[in-house]
Parts: sequence; structure tokens; C-alpha cells
Amino acid sequence: MKKYKILTGLMAAAVLSGASAMAQFNYQNGDMLAFFGKAGATSDVVVDLGSIANFQLNDSSIQTWNLAAAFTTAFGSSSATGLYWSLLGANDTSGPTGTYNTAVTQADPYTVWATSSTRPHVVGNSATQQGASGDIINLGQLTTPNQAGAGQIVDFAPGIELVNPTIGFSSEMSVASGFNGTLNGDLTFNALHNAAGSVGLYQSDPGNHNTSLATLIGVASLDPSSGVLTVQATPEPSTWAMLGSGMLALLALRRRK
Repeated sequence: MKKYKILTGLMAAAVLSGASAMAQFNYQNGDMLAFFGKAGATSDVVVDLGSIANFQLNDSSIQTWNLAAAFTTAFGSSSATGLYWSLLGANDTSGPTGTYNTAVTQADPYTVWATSSTRPHVVGNSATQQGASGDIINLGQLTTPNQAGAGQIVDFAPGIELVNPTIGFSSEMSVASGFNGTLNGDLTFNALHNAAGSVGLYQSDPGNHNTSLATLIGVASLDPSSGVLTVQATPEPSTWAMLGSGMLALLALRRRK
């Protein structure tokens, strides 16, 4: 069953002409975030993609976001060409219930989610991943207007913020910052992508960095011309096994008939 979530340019235009002072971005611990930047631009684009639980579905569900209007405002064109971008998520469950999303499935309080062009090793043990988890949550919290100086963060549309590149994402992830996609060096792999196209979305439960690989949970695709971001969930291996068993049973039944 496919699930679609579309933010259209018309919606963005309506919001811009409406009450822009209204709070439109409500990051919560346990949300997945998408970040987009471009060298020389005066803003980054930050999108709250909703609960991480939505990306742990055991089917091939698809979600899409049309970011053409935001890209045009921030980068001068709806094209995704020349952008660097990343999807990042964290759900720190070390605090009291109510401060994190209980619907998210994770093996450790400091599990992190990130895109990567190749399947990475996990960031490390729980103590090591605490830094990366905290970095991601701090990026999310920085996207609320009262966390920065006047004019540095602007509500663009529901779930979309324009953020000054001197704070947050670009300052902690870009090549120019010296961290090249490693979030202040707390990620052990480069989560930053310098072109449109498709990359894997991985869940990194803490473990032995030398032997444990992150788990693929989806594929994120950025269309170079339309500015549409698509995330397709990837069923867990056990789900594929069940589907395969079901197909074999059906084939066997047909042969008997």
C-alpha cells in the first residue's frame, strides 16, 4: 500500500502570502529531518519529514515532498542540481517518557538514522553514538525561530524552514566547514550528498564499529529538475522472507489445482 505526502508549491505560496508569524515548524525528538544547502546561498532549507516511525514500515510505502518553491526562494532555482543534502534523525530515549517518540523502534537510546551512498558501519557503541544523536537533535532544535537571532530562521511553509547557513547544517556538515558530512566528526561516515539522485537511508543501532553494519530501511531520491524528494521504505529481511514463503505457497497451490 502506497502512502503519499505532498507539499505543493501552491501551498508554499499560500503560506507566504498569509500569516508568516505563525509557528509552522514543530520539531520533536524522534522526527526525521531533511537538510539542503548550496555553496554561496544565503539560506539552507530544512524539512521536518515527520516521525521516524513512518520510515520503519515493513512494506514499500512511498512518501514525497515537492520542494521546488523552497529551493527557488533559497537557491534561486527549483532545480536540485548543485545542492548538498542529507536526511538525519535521532530519538533519544534516555529521558522520561513523553520526551521521545515511543512509536519508534530502536535497540538503544542513542540510535541514529542517516543517509549514506554506501552501507556504513554503525557509528559505534552507545557512548560513542550519544554525540551523533545529540548533534542531530540540536540541529532540529535550532530550526525553531526563538533559538537564533532575528532573521536567521524564517518559516517558509508547514514543516519547512529557511535557515542561515552560518548556523546548524552547513556549519556542521558541509565541505567548507571541514566536517564533510560527519556532524562535527561524530559520524564515522559521510552522510552528505553533493548531487541529486538516490541514496540509502540507514538505521544505526550502536554496536561494534569494526564489525556491525547499519540497517537499510529505505531509499531517498532527489529529482534534479523538479526538486521532489521521495523516500521509499524497504521491508525488513524477515518481511521479504514471509512474502517469499507466501508466493511459494500460492505457486504450490496452483500446481496442485
